[in-house]
Amino acid sequence: MTLQNRSFFAIFGIALASAGALGLALVAQYGFDLWPCTICYWQRVPYGLTLALAVLAMMPVVDGPSRRMIVLLCAGLFLLNAGIALYHTGVEERWWQGPTACAGKPQELSPTDLLAALNQPGRTSCEDAAFRFLGLSMAGYNIIACLVLAFGSWMATRRDAWWK
Repeated sequence: MTLQNRSFFAIFGIALASAGALGLALVAQYGFDLWPCTICYWQRVPYGLTLALAVLAMMPVVDGPSRRMIVLLCAGLFLLNAGIALYHTGVEERWWQGPTACAGKPQELSPTDLLAALNQPGRTSCEDAAFRFLGLSMAGYNIIACLVLAFGSWMATRRDAWWK
C-alpha cells in the first residue's frame, strides 16, 4: 500500500464511520422504534457533514493538502459532535436542563392548540434515554465514538507523507 493510498483510506474510514453512525441511528429509529429527541437530531448533523466532506475529498481532483485540511475539519466536527453528545448525556442524567424545544415539558395549550397537538406525532423527551446498554445511553456511546474518530482523524493529518 502506498502512502497516498493511506490518505484515501483515512478519508474512506471517515465516510464509512459517518455513514455507519447515521445508518445505526436510522435503524434504531425505524427498526427498533427508538424515536429521537431534538438533541438526537442535532447529533446527526456533524455526521452528515463529515460524510459529505469525506465523499468530496475522495474525488480525484482534490489534491493532498486539501484532503488533509478536510480531514482536519472532520476531526473538528467530530469534537463538536462529542460536545453535543456530552450536553445530551448531561440532560439525560439531569445534570443540567435541556432546551425548551425538547418535548416532555408542560405547556399551556388552548383547546384549539390541544386538538392540533393530538393530530401531531409524539415526540421523545430529551431527558429520557431511549436505550441504555451497560449504563450508557446512545448519547454516551456517541461521546466515545466521536472522541475516537476525532483523535484518529487528527492523527492521520499528522502523517506528512500521506498528504503530498
